[in-house]
Amino acid sequence: MNYSKLMLISILSVTTLAACAKKETPVETQQDVAEARVEGAQDVAAEQRDAAAVASDAQSSMNEANADVELERAKADYKIAMEKCDADAGAAKDACKSAAQAALDAVQAQVDARKS
Repeated sequence: MNYSKLMLISILSVTTLAACAKKETPVETQQDVAEARVEGAQDVAAEQRDAAAVASDAQSSMNEANADVELERAKADYKIAMEKCDADAGAAKDACKSAAQAALDAVQAQVDARKS
């Protein structure tokens, strides 16, 4: 009984190996190569689309980060200007503070417009 099972497995193994060793015809090879080229081109195109999306997201993130830096710089300039305004009095001090606020508001508007 075991001998017959062993023979059957041996025959199946040899048959399977013989099928694997079968040489393709030139037409089959050409078809396989053409299919591999199409699949490869599709895979490359998909990766290029993914890379473009990542680059676009990175550029958008970079633009937003630069806008945040610009706004923080404007806020720092505003604080400095307000401290300098303390050297003035009356209408000159009010005008100085208004100018500082206007400069900050202008930068804030530019940043908001770019983020929209």
